[in-house]
Formats: sequence, structure tokens, C-alpha cells
Amino acid sequence: MSSASLKKNIGTQLTGNVLFSLLMAAVALLTARLLGPADRGLLRLAQLFPLILSKIFSFGLETSNAAFPGLYPERRRELFVFTILLSIVGSALAGLVQYLFFSLPIPKGQFAAMTGGLIILSIAYTPFFMLAQNLMTLVRGCGQISQSVRVQLIQTVSLLVLLLVFLIHGPLTVTTVMVLSILCCLPGIGLAVRYLRPYLNLRWTAQSGPLLKKTLRFGVQMSLSHIAGFLLLYQDQFMLGFMAPLEQIGQYIIAASLAERLRLLPNAVSMAFLPHLSSDLKNRQTEVPQVFRLTCLFTLLSLVPYGCVGTAAIWFLLGKPYAGAIAPFWILIAGVAVVSAADILAGDMAARQKPKFSVINGYLTFSLNLVLNLLLIPVWTIIGAAVASTLSYLFSTLFWVCCYHRQSGTPLRCLLIGREDFRSLFQSAAEFLRRRSSKKSAEM
Repeated sequence: MSSASLKKNIGTQLTGNVLFSLLMAAVALLTARLLGPADRGLLRLAQLFPLILSKIFSFGLETSNAAFPGLYPERRRELFVFTILLSIVGSALAGLVQYLFFSLPIPKGQFAAMTGGLIILSIAYTPFFMLAQNLMTLVRGCGQISQSVRVQLIQTVSLLVLLLVFLIHGPLTVTTVMVLSILCCLPGIGLAVRYLRPYLNLRWTAQSGPLLKKTLRFGVQMSLSHIAGFLLLYQDQFMLGFMAPLEQIGQYIIAASLAERLRLLPNAVSMAFLPHLSSDLKNRQTEVPQVFRLTCLFTLLSLVPYGCVGTAAIWFLLGKPYAGAIAPFWILIAGVAVVSAADILAGDMAARQKPKFSVINGYLTFSLNLVLNLLLIPVWTIIGAAVASTLSYLFSTLFWVCCYHRQSGTPLRCLLIGREDFRSLFQSAAEFLRRRSSKKSAEM
């Protein structure tokens, strides 16, 4: 792949991620406004099992589908078959876990507030969501980056449109939102199948078995290294389902959803810099610390303005019922700001062929977060969950800083923000604005 194509793909994926994140924020605010804190919390509990179990029982398809279509382009028809087959098996296993959880006489916390119909919808949502996600990763793995972005966006746009339509015709309920969530997966699945038409073939050959084993072995191994980091995103919400009232869960969901949007800012900076990092190790010794410092600086400078915007959105768009989300929101954005730049160092460790550090960091941070949640949620409920997440993010960042320092030999002072970084960032911003102004003047 040429440098121009690579940059185009990165730009397309970044733009898609930004649009997707903004649309999801709009969906979160709209449902929160219409349902109220208690029902918004109940909705999240109904969605948690599909989100978590679809990851656990995906057999690492998100990783193998990203790699194998490029490694075995002539076997893409079989990879399509594997995606369908493993999605069915994974959905069945996820459904079994959900059924056992709700049927066995075990403590269920606020999950017990889910009605029989809502439980059925939660179980039914899993296969649709899982299949849509797996097909989207296969589209991306086949080199159709812009098409995979469309698959992701059309699902979110469909949900937003359906919510607005039902808003006009009647009151919105948790059950209605779950039904709409299932329906919005169908356009994504249909569009992904359309893009995969050249590979639509459900035949099984003698060579399919060995390739399936290789796919499973690779996917599961890679999945085990990432699953702890994924579960970290939802662990606090799941534990709140047993330790906090539904109203506070609804408030925390809004705080967490808005706080995660802050990642868009440092991700934009790091995505702009990373393609230009040298493959030469000697040059990277200088470039990586610089990108890390600039990303940290950009995020920290954005922290207070973004916090004010988020606070205004909670207060003016959602009103007094969600006022309890403001304090955890500020705590969470501090943690997000701390951890955002760590992706730069994690990427450098991967480039040095040190993937074991990602596994160690993931499971250590997950374990620390679990202990902190158990200690703090019973005392401070959603404030405790926010503090636990922020402390876990701080630990993760310090872990990457120490690993990078030891593996690269870079002095720790080179990772600290200095006056030169302020000058460099402001000069880059001024140059960007000057170019935009010149471009507009030329167009006129």
C-alpha cells in the first residue's frame, strides 16, 4: 500500500470515528432526555450483556478479520463463511450465559428490574449486534475502509432517525429503544453483505478446516491480550448494576459517555503524527517523546474548556435530574486526559515487538480497577466508580511511561512537558489557521 493510500485510509477512519462518536453522543443525550435517569440506567443494563458477551464470544474475529483477508486474499470466501458460523456459535453461547444469569437463583442487583420482555430483547439483540460488528471488520479487512465506515455510521444514523420518528408518534420507553436498537443493526448487516458480494459463498472445502483452526488460534490468542482492556470500559457500569440505584446508574452513563468523547482530541493529534514517525529506531527516540508531550499538552489544554462544555450540556440539555452526573464527569475526564497520550507509548512498544507489555498492562489495570470499584462504590457509589476509573487510568499511563523508559533508555525528563512544547503547539495552530485563511481567500 502506498503512503498516499495509507494516509487516505487513516484520514477516512479518523473522520468516521469522529462522526460515529458524535452521533453516539447525540443518541445518548436524546435517550437520556426522553427516558429520565432511572430508565436510562435500566436501558444500559439491558445493553451491557450484549456489549460484553459479543466481545468475549467473538473468538477474536475483530482481529483475524483484520489480518487474514490480506494474508489469504484467495480464501476470502471461506473467511466470510467463518464469520457467519462463528457469529452464530458466539451468539448461542452468549444467549446461554444470559439465560443462566436471569434464570438461576443468584443475586442480580438492579438487573432484577428488567422485565421478561426486556430480557428477551436483550438476548435477541446480541446476535444482531455481533453479526453486524463481525461483518464490518471483515469489510475493513478486505481493504474497503470507507465502506466499513459507512456500515458503522448507517447503524447509528438509523437508530437516531428511528428515535426521532418514534418521538413524534408517541412516548419513548426502554422496550422501544431496545427494539429500535435491534432494527438498526439490519441496515448495517445488509450494507456489509452488499460490499462482500464477491465473497458470498457458503461452500465448505477440504481446506476450510485447517484455515478455521488457524483463524481461531490467531484470533483467540490476540483477543486474550485485548479483552481485559475492553472489559475495563464496562466493568464499573456492570458493578454499579449491583451496588447503585437505577437513577444513579443513568447519571453515570451520561458522565462516562461524554467523558469518552474527550479522547477524540488527543486521538486526532496522535493519528496526525503517527504516520510520520520514522521507522528508524534512532529517529524514533526523538520523535516519540515529542509526540507524547504534544498530545499530553493538547489534552490538558482542552480539559477545562471541554469540561465546561460537557457541564453545560448536562445542565441545560438534560436538566436537574442529571445534575448528579456533573461531579463524576469531571473526575472521569481527568482520567481520560491522563491516559489518552499513553497510546503513543503503547504503539511504540508494539513496534519494538514487545506485545507482552500490552497484556500485562491490560490485566494489571483491570485487576486494580476491580479492587478499587469494590472498595469505593459501596462508599461513594458513582463518585467512587469515577475515582476508581481515573486511578486505574493513571496507573496504566505510569506503567507505559516506565516501560518506555526502560526499553528505550529515554530519560524521564524527556517525557515531561516544557516551554518549547507550548511554543511548538501554538506555532502549529497558528500555521494551520493561516493556511485555512489563505485557502478561503483564494477560493473567494
